[in-house]
Formats: sequence, structure tokens, C-alpha cells
Amino acid sequence: MSKDDQSVETTPLLWETRGHVAILTLNRPQAMNSFDMEMMAEHRRRLEEFEADDNLRVLIYTGTGRAFSCGIDIKKAPGFLYLDPEVRTRHWVTPNSLKINKPAIAAINGYAVGGGFELALGCDIRIAAQSAKIGLPEVKLGALPGGGGTQWLPRITGMGDALLMMLTGDPVTADEALRLRLVQKVVPDETLLDEAIKVAQAICDNGKTAVRLIKEVAMLGSELPIADALWQEELYFARNREQSADEIAERLRKFQQASKKRK
Repeated sequence: MSKDDQSVETTPLLWETRGHVAILTLNRPQAMNSFDMEMMAEHRRRLEEFEADDNLRVLIYTGTGRAFSCGIDIKKAPGFLYLDPEVRTRHWVTPNSLKINKPAIAAINGYAVGGGFELALGCDIRIAAQSAKIGLPEVKLGALPGGGGTQWLPRITGMGDALLMMLTGDPVTADEALRLRLVQKVVPDETLLDEAIKVAQAICDNGKTAVRLIKEVAMLGSELPIADALWQEELYFARNREQSADEIAERLRKFQQASKKRK
């Protein structure tokens, strides 16, 4: 094995950009892509880099080996669970806990359990490989999910199904996750990343400002009564129209030209 091969194996996060898409690969396969303190710090740095880079519009997560991620590596980060809440939330982050207003996609290969599933829940779109297994098994160890699972899961799938998963700790298959709307697509294992990139590219092809504002107002509205949320939508509609006037005009012109050609 070359030194380059060894460095790839020991790099906990692999970072790649393809045009406007960033791909963040969790790369501790020997530990089921679980996070130690070093990996958590690097993860936060990469998320901040993604947010700051205006050329990058969509982030994709995936994992190497047979897991997306199994959360926190208790062997390498034994003290993490005992940190004060304010400190823990600075270390354990997701795109949505940091309120990043660009879309994030979790391409879930294999096991996504514990904090690994909570990382996926902290993304906007989840695509699962057929072999994926998803769950929050903390209760089996006498613990409670502490990376966002108790709050995101009920909001996504409803209280009854969320409590069934959290109180039994039993995982679900990819097909069951799709039924519960925990994931938006289930695809063959070998096409997982390609499918995620296809979705990311479709997003990138749309209006950059509109994409960001849609995510922002949707997240904001989910925390408000419906009347207030609808008013926020009106404000964001006006904001988008103002900020993207030239782009909207150009896209309308191209659409009208294409329509004429089809007639």
C-alpha cells in the first residue's frame, strides 16, 4: 500500500467538489464511520467552509464501507457524552443545527444509527440505498438520543411512529423508512451516489437565490403558526423578486423561447 493510499484511509472526512456540488464522505470504515473529537472538529470546519463558499450550492453526505455512520465513537470520545450541553452542541453539528441555508442531501449507505441517523435527519433530503438500516438504538443502552433525534424524528414522521422507533430502539429497513417518509428515495446500492448527484444537480440548475430562500422560509415557517408562516412566505416572495429580478426575467425569456420552438 502506498503512502497516498494510507493517507486516504486515515483521513476521517473526504472532501470533493463537482461544480456547485460538495461531497463530504465519512471515512472511518474501521469504526463504522463513527465520530471522534477530531472528526467532529473537522466536520464543523467543512460545514462552515461550505456555507461561506458562494460557488457551492448543495452538500451531499455519504460514507465509506458498510455504514453511513454509527454516530459517536465511544472508545475515541468517551468524555463527549458528559460534556455540558452548550459545549456538546458546539462539537456535534448538522447542516440544519447550524442553520445553513443551502440544501444538504444524505446519501445513506448501509447503517445509519444513533448519531449517524441524527446527522441524516439534520439534512434536508435523504436518499437510501436498498441495504440501508436506520434507527435510534440509544434506549437499548439506557440512554436517550441527544443529537437532535427526539425533535427531528417526530416532526418528520409523526409522534407515534417516532416513539415506536425511539422507545424500542429497533431499526427499520430502507423500504420501511420510505413508507414512513424518513427518506425520499430508495435506490440500488450501486447507484446511490449517482442518484444523489442527480438530485443535487437538478437543484443547482434552478435559481440560486430562490433555492436558498425556499429552504430558509420553509424552515422558519415550520416553527410558526400557519397564518404567520404564510405571511413570512409573502415577505420572502417579495425579497426573492427584488433580489433576483434580472435572473427571473432571463429565465422567463428562455422559457418563452423554448415554448415557441415546441409549437
